[in-house]
Amino acid sequence: MWVQQYKYGGRKHYSYPVRLIEERSDVIIVHGAYGRPLTHPGRGLVDWPVPNESIEFHFTSAPYSVSAAWNADGSFRHYYGNVNTPATLSEGVLFLVDLDLDLLVTEDLAWRVEDEDEFEAHRREWGYPEEVVELARSALAELIQMVEERRFPFDGSAFRLREQLSRSGAPRAESARRT
Repeated sequence: MWVQQYKYGGRKHYSYPVRLIEERSDVIIVHGAYGRPLTHPGRGLVDWPVPNESIEFHFTSAPYSVSAAWNADGSFRHYYGNVNTPATLSEGVLFLVDLDLDLLVTEDLAWRVEDEDEFEAHRREWGYPEEVVELARSALAELIQMVEERRFPFDGSAFRLREQLSRSGAPRAESARRT
């Protein structure tokens, strides 16, 4: 299974392999193995080994996704809330359109907004319609509220899922490469 993210207007942003953990009506939960190969055309990266392990929550009914990431030594790195279009799954590929705004969240749930400058630049340069601008800003506000209220997935769910994966002996490495 793959995550394929685009930028507004159909520009390829990045892709990487993941393993499906659970598919619900409103969210698709995946595991990204430490060192999974990421391809990021805008940065000239092909099969770059991602330096973290992740449990990712790709919402199909909300305009954001949340990734919980751990370092190679097992220490928690951060949550990363990404404002994007709702995820769609087709033929083993999760598709999303990145809308630039991000929320970096520490383990103690302190947060800061990232990439507001990128959002404003792309809004002007790529001509985001007003409804896309409003969607992105309201999604960011909702993510912040979820953090402050410790709602799923900021309720420890990612830690529990990671522990379950560890206990099940599930493989933590992906050898797949996207062609």
